[in-house]
Amino acid sequence: MSIMSAYRPDNSSAMYKRFAHLASTYVDQPEMGASPVAQIPLENLFRLFEMYRYDAFKDENRSGVLALRSFSNASLRRRPKPWHTEIEAALNAAISTAFTGLSKEVAIDRIEEVLKQLTNKQNLDNDQQVHAKQFFESFGKALA
Repeated sequence: MSIMSAYRPDNSSAMYKRFAHLASTYVDQPEMGASPVAQIPLENLFRLFEMYRYDAFKDENRSGVLALRSFSNASLRRRPKPWHTEIEAALNAAISTAFTGLSKEVAIDRIEEVLKQLTNKQNLDNDQQVHAKQFFESFGKALA
């Protein structure tokens, strides 16, 4: 890990907004989803969905020398809201938009299946394409 990363503010929402846009593109152009470059956003989205599924965000609690509040600069001393708050809300909104009436677990299973099919050069059926496209577009729009 670069020491400089400790000085940069968190930009997780922007990163996942970009990943959502890329995944939406891969749904439209599945041949691109199997490329080595596509593996980075797709794998990161898969990891995010697993954290979301098990509510594994809550134990993020940095302390010690890397905690931003430990610096003397007044602007850095303010405790920012947890990095996952906006992302979690965006995922909730995207699931309710694209998978109306389905449980969180079933919706995550379906969107993860799309990611797996994209990385394995398997064709998506029309229903999968529609729901995945709607999910990723809604997710991206909900992030600032």
